[in-house]
Amino acid sequence: MKKTGKLFIISGPSQVGKDSVVRTLKKNKALGLTGIVTNTTRAKRPGEKSGVELNFLTDKKFDELIKKGELLEWAYVRGGRFGTPKKPVISALNKRQDVIINIDVQGTKKVVKQMPQAITIFITAESTNEVRRRIFLSKKMTLKQKKYRWQEAQKELKAIKHYDYIIINRWGKLAETTKRVANIINKLNNAQS
Repeated sequence: MKKTGKLFIISGPSQVGKDSVVRTLKKNKALGLTGIVTNTTRAKRPGEKSGVELNFLTDKKFDELIKKGELLEWAYVRGGRFGTPKKPVISALNKRQDVIINIDVQGTKKVVKQMPQAITIFITAESTNEVRRRIFLSKKMTLKQKKYRWQEAQKELKAIKHYDYIIINRWGKLAETTKRVANIINKLNNAQS
């Protein structure tokens, strides 16, 4: 029997399907993954509910969590702060539950420093040009936002060599990509049992 659960970290540039992959994996009961709701100070978008995808906090509340050491990691991302709450992650791992979190490259670095046993998976597109194409194809962002995301993506792609696994999410192949990530999780869990 495993001593603790495993922490799976998913990262990658904008518009490569990370959110969709993580959402699908969390719904897969056979994998038994515990998802953690990220804290943020960014404004709520239409249709978003606090406590579902994100916990929307005031700057004051976010500062309190930092001061009390209650965040596993946090970073400034596009005008807001995002942070992973520490207690639910540690609690789930101690109950031998596997945890999946979707965080950026800078957050991954901070978590791996504290928890070197974390398994890191980087999701990206077929090429740097394809990452750029997907960002500029998005209908949900202004041109200014797209340019900023593209600058971010170029920095994030440089961190790829620090990840345990690299998964290419080919255009239109999201189900295949999700299956490949699920196979990594299953393989690592079967190796331990």
